[in-house]
Amino acid sequence: MKIKILLFGEKDSCLQVQRLLVQDDELAVCGIVSDERQILDEIDKSGAEMVMITDVSTMTLRVCQQVYLLRPRTVPVALIETRDSYDTARIIQTGVHYILSYDMEPLAFISELKSIFHDESNRFLALENSSATTSKSRVISVFGAKDGLGKTTLAVNLAVALASKQNKVVLLDYDLQFGDVATYMGQDPKNTILELLREQGNPNADVIRQFLTLHDSGVSFLPAPPSPEFAASVTVAQAERIVAALRVYFDYVIIDCPTGFDNLSTACLDCASTILYVAGRDIPGLRDAKKSLSVLQALVQDEKLKVVIGKNTDTSARNIKDADILRVLGQPVWKTIPYDEKAAVLAANQGKPVLVGDRQSKLSHAINSIANDLEGTAIVEKAEKKRARTPGKKKG
Repeated sequence: MKIKILLFGEKDSCLQVQRLLVQDDELAVCGIVSDERQILDEIDKSGAEMVMITDVSTMTLRVCQQVYLLRPRTVPVALIETRDSYDTARIIQTGVHYILSYDMEPLAFISELKSIFHDESNRFLALENSSATTSKSRVISVFGAKDGLGKTTLAVNLAVALASKQNKVVLLDYDLQFGDVATYMGQDPKNTILELLREQGNPNADVIRQFLTLHDSGVSFLPAPPSPEFAASVTVAQAERIVAALRVYFDYVIIDCPTGFDNLSTACLDCASTILYVAGRDIPGLRDAKKSLSVLQALVQDEKLKVVIGKNTDTSARNIKDADILRVLGQPVWKTIPYDEKAAVLAANQGKPVLVGDRQSKLSHAINSIANDLEGTAIVEKAEKKRARTPGKKKG
């Protein structure tokens, strides 16, 4: 089997590298890309196992980061003119750690490239056989077009529900200006995402775990900054790296997304395995939902998106049916969360998740139902991946 290599950069540089690579029978160039917007689609289309970045520019650094974060099974390798420490540091900041120089001897260059590929292949195989990746490793983004629909209540209690099923769960509060996951958890931790990134701008999983707060329910969580003015201190790239690092260690990474559309919320939606879109059942809420769903459907695959009706009351259910919502939104209602005001207000005032303080409430039953369905989906996906990796028996 030949190693499929996709080249990215200026066409002349890529052609120069292609002439070198085709001299070896074990290497195959499966395409040349110069537009960063096409790189992820081209990886999927060609089945590229390696991406070789042929120059160091702002655009190619963004491509390094995209490949590292969003296509973790494809090995990115960067080519530089000389071993310049500044360029090397810039590339490493994107998460890419394989850097080769143009001035290497051709045979040594090809040998090093094949060695990198085989080392990474062995690492992937080891991860597949480890408990870290045989787990579900799913990212669930809880998103809403506006506040007040129960987005954070859902994120917090869903994390508790999944942790009660013997899963390792981490909850990230990415509502960086006004996030209150810590308040819902009844804690006031000193360590937030701000302290983490002040300690290390490009943290690995071990560093991140030192800044997580562990709740009695078994949920680990990373709070938002303590004040809105610190939100700008967290970059989208840093937020993405935290998700990518933690998904290796946790069965579920749950993100309480910022409200509305910005670069951070788009990144949260892009990396998600499942997006729980929280909408209201009233007319103004459905109008907002229709606008935002049209944007969402342009950004993500339909199968990732699940509409959840938050704070559903008996009156709203009588006036607007699920069939009406389907007709307006073009998207079916996946789950409905009843508005259990007594349980919700008491939980918020006590700083205790509803699933901890009142497990028999309607709200608790609804969120447990969501957790059960997500858990069932994860088990099915895990079985399908296992079948795909298991070669069929040959008739002898």
